[in-house]
Amino acid sequence: MNKDIFIDTIKMDTQTVFHNNGSINIYPCDFELGQQIVNGTLMASQKGRMTTDDEGRSKFMPYAENSGSRYTRLFTTAHGDVKASMSSVIFTLRFPKKYGRKMIEKLLREETETMKAYARVLKVED
Repeated sequence: MNKDIFIDTIKMDTQTVFHNNGSINIYPCDFELGQQIVNGTLMASQKGRMTTDDEGRSKFMPYAENSGSRYTRLFTTAHGDVKASMSSVIFTLRFPKKYGRKMIEKLLREETETMKAYARVLKVED
C-alpha cells in the first residue's frame, strides 16, 4: 500500500473559505484546474490536525499512521472501560437507549461501584 497521499510536493494557488463553524473549503484557482495531485486515486481522505492563526495562515499535519493508541485500557466493565492517557484517567460508560431508564439507572449504579473499586487500587501520582 502506497503511503504517499500526493504525487509530489505541489504549490497551487487556491481560494480558501473559512466558515464560522470551523469548516474550511479550499478551491484551486481556475488556472490550476486539471492537475492530478492525488496519488493513484481521484480523492484522498486524511486524518490530522489543522491549525490556523489569526491572519489565516493554516497548516495541516496528518496524524502518524500505525503509531498505536493514545490510550491504554486499564479495566473493562460490561458497558464501559477505564483508560489512561499520558495525563488523565478516563472513565466511560455507554448504555443502549433500548434498555430504558430504570435498567440504565440500575446498571449505572452497579458499574460505577465496580469502577470505584478499581479506582481504589489504581496506582497514580497523588
